[in-house]
Amino acid sequence: MYVLLTTFPQGGSGNVGDKLIEQSVKALVTREKGACEFFTIFREAPLEPHLARINSARAVLMPAFPVRDTPMYPGTYRLVEDLSRIRVPLVPIGANWNVYPGDAVSRSRVRYSPQTTAFLRRVGGQVAQFSCREYFTCRVLARHGVENTLMTGDPAWYDLASIGKPMRRPRRVEKLVFSPPLSPYYARQAEQVIGMLAELFPRAEKYCSMHLADLDTAGEEGPRAAENSAALTPAVTQKNRRIRAHAQAHGFEIRQVSGDLARTRFYEECDLHVGYECHSHLAFLSQRIPSVLIAEDARGVGFNYTLGVGGFEGFVRCQAPPAEPVRKTITSGYCTTLAEYSVAPARVDVHEALRAFIQEELASGFRRYLGLSSYIDELYEKVMRPFIRSIP
Repeated sequence: MYVLLTTFPQGGSGNVGDKLIEQSVKALVTREKGACEFFTIFREAPLEPHLARINSARAVLMPAFPVRDTPMYPGTYRLVEDLSRIRVPLVPIGANWNVYPGDAVSRSRVRYSPQTTAFLRRVGGQVAQFSCREYFTCRVLARHGVENTLMTGDPAWYDLASIGKPMRRPRRVEKLVFSPPLSPYYARQAEQVIGMLAELFPRAEKYCSMHLADLDTAGEEGPRAAENSAALTPAVTQKNRRIRAHAQAHGFEIRQVSGDLARTRFYEECDLHVGYECHSHLAFLSQRIPSVLIAEDARGVGFNYTLGVGGFEGFVRCQAPPAEPVRKTITSGYCTTLAEYSVAPARVDVHEALRAFIQEELASGFRRYLGLSSYIDELYEKVMRPFIRSIP
């Protein structure tokens, strides 16, 4: 039996990307360890009431372990007041980090608080290998004294049914998915991307896939959960209204997929994803379908660097960073503050760069994606699989 501290909130945003990570980890562990029981609990829940059950488990699995100062513990992870009362190892799987904009300057300057650094080192000292989902997270952890990192990839880019299969190479795009940004500051850029896709694929079936709920779509639970969810804010809700209206005006069907991973099954029938949602991107690539990701922060930047194809930065740094390192805290409700955005605003021509890239790939049958299936397969066999097997 394993305890799994999920990042998927039962209420609030219902981020289906977090649910994809949770289910992917369960599938990986079950495949490599045999039949397992999982005690799944949200990462922000207190664990004191469950200590007896936790200490009878093999380990506490921590998918999408988020490296951040919010504070991280106690905060992002509630855990217990005295960590020594948890007598089984805490095992990160696919750790990530996030700052804005997440470029080389950000990576060179990020500093976490002594409390967060101590927690990261404590967790790192309990495991032989600290699993990270992309290379930049490994570098950031090393800067904070955690040296035993391993780039395993994100659990969500391993669709076990697709292992060993080649990438699909559509000659034409008949079904297309767009996913919107989280930050309201990217609304105008997103509209330009929507317009470009509508021009490029006038006869395709086009979908705008909303991975997170907002105050308009979360239902009765939404307003009560708003204080605990970055997505349920007036600014994000207004941005989503604007993007939904713009997408509908350009022939896109709106698909609200938050809260239920089954709502994303239509991805399997599509030919291409273009957008900002990291786990829409990974869902497509895991099923060997081409995808293009516009990075709006460090999460997308890291994936684009690690996967090596179909990645664009949605921002451009135009100012020198502040004289003092700024510790990243997520208090704005949508990850990016105005001060941060002013240093690296949205790139005004990204839609044209995307157009050129997509046209090139259509002409070549998505040739640049050819090696991605082999990359994922080998990473699974030589890195992720041995790592999962090494878990107690």
